[in-house]
Amino acid sequence: MENSINQKVVIIGAGPAGLILGYYLSRHNVDYLILEQNDKVGSSWTQMPDHLHLISYWKSNFLLEEDLKLFDSNKTLTAKDYALYLENFSNSHHLKVKTRNNVLEITKENSHFVVRTHSDKYKAALVVDCRGYFSFPYIPLLKINGNAPFMMHFKDYKNCSQLNQHNKILVIGKRLSAGQLLCELATTGKHQLFLSVRSPVRFSPPLFLLKHFLKHLNFYEGIIKKFNIRIKEAREVPMHINAKMVIKNHVKVLGDIVKIENKKVHFTCGTIQEIDAIIFATGFRPTAIHLRNDFESSTVDGLYYLGRGTQRTFTSRFIRGIREDASVLGQLILGRLPPNNKSQ
Repeated sequence: MENSINQKVVIIGAGPAGLILGYYLSRHNVDYLILEQNDKVGSSWTQMPDHLHLISYWKSNFLLEEDLKLFDSNKTLTAKDYALYLENFSNSHHLKVKTRNNVLEITKENSHFVVRTHSDKYKAALVVDCRGYFSFPYIPLLKINGNAPFMMHFKDYKNCSQLNQHNKILVIGKRLSAGQLLCELATTGKHQLFLSVRSPVRFSPPLFLLKHFLKHLNFYEGIIKKFNIRIKEAREVPMHINAKMVIKNHVKVLGDIVKIENKKVHFTCGTIQEIDAIIFATGFRPTAIHLRNDFESSTVDGLYYLGRGTQRTFTSRFIRGIREDASVLGQLILGRLPPNNKSQ
């Protein structure tokens, strides 16, 4: 039986974006509810590969200034550590989250929205879609005839044990996640490794320069803000420099894929290689949306987005950008809600 529940603001997704926006609205006495499709907040972080660490340091990834002292400011947290932080953040601030509520449909009826999940129907004045970057894995279309190799996206990769039954492994992609996979798989010594790329691979700067940049990231981005420069172009993260020697010594680099026939992969470079497993380290690609005022749908009044790449600046899909964008969006929401739509 479908239950009908009235809310002033429905937030979709209990990741960093949904939680910090919920915190902001709660501090301004706005009635809100966060809907999360999985069984706990920050679940996308618990599902990430076991080896995964955040790219940047803790000083760039806390949600509230008061949380900075929870960890060493120059520490890189694991994905599991960060998931636990999000869970503790939600609990300590008593955020209103309803888990196991996967949003199936959002419609607008007259002056309000109807958000339907598998079990409930929510009426809301405003809706904010905070389903972040990792909710939209991208897998390119391939021409496949016959039996295909085992295939998976980086999103579903946890550790090497998933590939124990496969010898010849092809990684598709040239960014950070592709390098992370190759480095981990190379350490096992169990696999023949191949990499498919469309253009030359770029690597991060030497380790000492990379550490310096990450340590002073807030300073460099602060200069950009000081001069009111708003860079919106996406900034892709290249492979870590550590992957360079791994690729040189353990990986055969091939071109783009033309077709796959019975586990034989044909490449643009002319090579035909039998492959047992393919891992798509091809990133994430949210559905394209057109926004006004950086946050609101240009076609549906009252439908907002938070945590999408480049929506406000190039940092908008990163946590340091999300925490800043959330306060800006919160002010927009406060301006849209009449006084009687706020909790008393």
